Amino acid sequence: MEEIRFRRRKPAVEKKIGEIDEGDTRVALIGKVVKVDKLDYLFWLDDGTGVAIIESEENVLPEIGQTVRVVGRIIRNEEMHIYAEAIQDFSDADLDALEEIQELERKILPKLENALVWWSE
Repeated sequence: MEEIRFRRRKPAVEKKIGEIDEGDTRVALIGKVVKVDKLDYLFWLDDGTGVAIIESEENVLPEIGQTVRVVGRIIRNEEMHIYAEAIQDFSDADLDALEEIQELERKILPKLENALVWWSE
């Protein structure tokens, strides 16, 4: 029987715009929309650490001032931009609580992974 292989894309990594580096291919960003270009389906997202140009995949654009989460692929041409695969309205999200949760994940998850490795030996 022939083996069926699925090609999986890399998971999106939660990042701040200012933290994006050369090794990143897919990211998840949260920020405020500061500019919208309806002709080219682009918008500019500001998260306090930088501004990223977002290209909308579904030709759906958020409103200026709206807080959104963007999951997308990094495109590196003359200027880096993000090709959005998903745009989520985060206007009602508690961003302070989310930041606390992400900080706890950064501190605790590596310890849990090490404990699981130790436990499985």
